[in-house]
Amino acid sequence: MHISVYNPKGGVGKTTVAIQLAAALSLICQHVVLVDHDPQASALTFSALAQAAGHTLPFVTTNAVPSGFEVYVHDFPSVLRMDFPGRLVIMPTLLDATSFIPYMRARHFVEDQGMEVIAVGNRYRPDRAEQKALAKRINGWLVNDRATIANAFGKGKSIFAMGGVRAAAAQAEINRILASIDLPVRRFA
Repeated sequence: MHISVYNPKGGVGKTTVAIQLAAALSLICQHVVLVDHDPQASALTFSALAQAAGHTLPFVTTNAVPSGFEVYVHDFPSVLRMDFPGRLVIMPTLLDATSFIPYMRARHFVEDQGMEVIAVGNRYRPDRAEQKALAKRINGWLVNDRATIANAFGKGKSIFAMGGVRAAAAQAEINRILASIDLPVRRFA
């Protein structure tokens, strides 16, 4: 199975979502790879941070598409794409006008290509009126704005390798996204 994480707008949290999805998927699927297609190589940087901190990631991170994996999570750069491996595209966006307008255009374009889109409102702040209004229009999942995810990244860990109440809340948000994906194999119920 191939899952693409994409938005033509930069800075919306594509890599963060891709890393957390790969970590969550590795808990239920045996062989998961995160393919970093972005020239910024943020997913590869994350992998290097993990290695430097002595952490073993539960998924492989690479910039090539290897064979033999059960699930491929593709982290794509911020450019307009017409081709995706598989039929599923996770589209993170920030809930502000400068991010949401290009997201909606890209979403319609991707859906017109016959892709299934799962929308993710990233870094959501329910105390902000603009975000609250756009959250009603996204027709997808929300990932709250919290330091836990950024702190985990800086330590070379996913939120699934972190403990505590805040990590558990972030894990639940990623698991809601994951629950909307029809996975071919589940190791755990």
